[in-house]
Amino acid sequence: MRSVELVEADAPLVDEPAPRPSWLRRHAGWGAAAAAVVVAVVVTVQTSSAAHDRARVAALATVPGVLAPLDGTLEVAWQLDFAHSSAIWSGPADGVLVSGASQQGGFVLRGTDVTTGGQVWTTPVTPDPGPNAWAWCLPVGTGASAVAVCTAGNNSGLWEVTAPDRVLWVVQPRTGGVLTQRTLPMTAQIAALDGHLLVAEPADDDHWQVQAVDPVSGEPAWTYTSERVPGGAHVLDSPQLTPVQDGVLLVVPGHMWSIDGDGQLVASVADGDEAWWTGLRAGAAMGFTEQGDEGYRSTVVLADGTRFASTEGELAVFPDDGSDPDLFFTTDRADGGSLVARSAVDGSVVWRSRVAPTSAVLVAGTLYAGTADALVALDAGSGDQRWRRSVDHPVAQLSTDGRYLAATDGSSEVDAYAMHDGTRAWSVDLRDVLHTETLGSVGFFGATRFLLASLPDGAVVALR
Repeated sequence: MRSVELVEADAPLVDEPAPRPSWLRRHAGWGAAAAAVVVAVVVTVQTSSAAHDRARVAALATVPGVLAPLDGTLEVAWQLDFAHSSAIWSGPADGVLVSGASQQGGFVLRGTDVTTGGQVWTTPVTPDPGPNAWAWCLPVGTGASAVAVCTAGNNSGLWEVTAPDRVLWVVQPRTGGVLTQRTLPMTAQIAALDGHLLVAEPADDDHWQVQAVDPVSGEPAWTYTSERVPGGAHVLDSPQLTPVQDGVLLVVPGHMWSIDGDGQLVASVADGDEAWWTGLRAGAAMGFTEQGDEGYRSTVVLADGTRFASTEGELAVFPDDGSDPDLFFTTDRADGGSLVARSAVDGSVVWRSRVAPTSAVLVAGTLYAGTADALVALDAGSGDQRWRRSVDHPVAQLSTDGRYLAATDGSSEVDAYAMHDGTRAWSVDLRDVLHTETLGSVGFFGATRFLLASLPDGAVVALR
């Protein structure tokens, strides 16, 4: 008999509840969408920020003194030999540096492309100023309408007496063609303002004259003649003629005239003993005499002609994008070299900082100051410190390309710092770049948008 196993009928089947999905799985769609939004926002912000940076750098490119973009790998862009190196001081006309030098057989002007350093043209000119002559070419006007006004002379011996006149050659910078030429007394001074050539010279024995003329036609736009200066306009006196914001300063011993861009007198300072006058920001001017450890004895003249005495000296802010236009900046050696911001409206002190600047740059409302041992960023309007970065050498010169601050002590090292917080981005020793152990000087001088290094033989190298 076969045994049989009895099995009870199966109980009704009941579904076990499925494990509950995780929060992430349950919200996977929402999370993916959110992640996509976050990524899109980040990309948009980054794109917007990058576009903003590009726009800011592009806008700054038109500001005098701002450098071409830096990337941490400085390379030689071009080199000018000693005979033509003075061209860096006056800057290019329509992208061409114009210089002149004595050569066998005469005096020759030369055009050099400021971007590549390539020679564009050479033009022999007459009369020949003689051997070892100096030359200086001044750009007048901007863009394609610019011309170069060149002059030359020879400083050997009593050149004021033996060479009472000098020639101005007005040159088309792209072709080297001489558009016109004229003669001036050797002691006359020239400058450029608003597309005009300014010429300062004695009007007679007792008056000085500044005339603004078209550089090519010579047609006068305006003429300013000083008040009588008894016996003060001698043919052997050479005036100081300094373009400033919206005008020019005419200075001779004991006198200063501030003249606006229409030839109208703004201010006159007579019987002063200031050794030198310079333009400040916002149309102000300063004349000063150095007093050694006691600082300066100076006179400040505001744009409206208001005048007051000071113990402060000039702070050269360069590059300067024009932000905070109602302020100008000075240094007070009598107060440890402190930085002073003054109102251009009434000359009052707006703020004072213990920072003792040796160099300064102003961009977008931030004043970047280099000192003996630090880089400091200050709010230009309030003087509040935004950041400070210690450095291991004096910041003798400072510039920017709109992204970095470039600093040098004038020897061979160039350091770059982020503008937003002062973090050092890179450092280059130009002795390695130029394969030399000796450099004359290094700095951001001139008007070429390049870092410049002078070599022992007098040649100048542009780096970017």
